[in-house]
Amino acid sequence: MPKIIEILLEEHQNIEKLLLVLEHELEIFDSGGRPDYEILQTMIQYFQDYPQSCHHPKEEMIFEKLKARDPAGAKRFGDVEAEHEVESRRLQSFARAVDSVLADQEFLRESFHLAVQEFVKHQREHLQKEERLLFPAAAKALRSEDWAEIDARLDDRKDPLFDSVVEEKFHNLQKTILRWEQETEETRAALLRAGS
Repeated sequence: MPKIIEILLEEHQNIEKLLLVLEHELEIFDSGGRPDYEILQTMIQYFQDYPQSCHHPKEEMIFEKLKARDPAGAKRFGDVEAEHEVESRRLQSFARAVDSVLADQEFLRESFHLAVQEFVKHQREHLQKEERLLFPAAAKALRSEDWAEIDARLDDRKDPLFDSVVEEKFHNLQKTILRWEQETEETRAALLRAGS
C-alpha cells in the first residue's frame, strides 16, 4: 500500500476519535447538560486548520491522478472536491450553531443537535466512501511515478493535534480525547468483567 494512503488512513482514524468526542459532547447536550464548548470550538478550529488545508489536498491529488489513469474508477467515487466542499459547509453550520449558543442568541436545541449530528454522520460516510472506493481504486490504478509525483508535491506539515508535538491551542482537546478513550476502555473492561 502506498505510504500516502497509509498516512490518510491514519488521519481518518484520528478524525474518527474526534467524531467520538463530538458525539460524547452531543450526548451531554441532549441530556440537558452543558457540553464543553471550548472543546467544541477547538475541534472546529482543528477541522478548519488541518483537514481542510492539508488532509483534503492529499486526497484531491490522488483523485486527479485517478481520473487520468482510471476515469471509470474516479466516476464511481464521484467528485472528491465537491464532497470536500459539502463537508466544509457542514463544518460552517456546526461552527455557527456553537457560536449562536455561546452568544446567547435564540437557537433551538433541535437545530444545534441537527447541525452537530449532520456533521458527524456525513464525515463518517465520506471517510468510509474514500476508504471503500477512492483508496483501493487509486492503489490499483496509479503507477509508481504517480505516487512519486504526489509525494513530491505533499505538504510535509505535521498534524497539529495528533503528531508527537501538539500545538498549544490543541492541548486541551488532546487531553479530552485521551481521557475519553481511557474512560471508554475502563467501561468496556468493567462490562467484560461483569459478563464473565
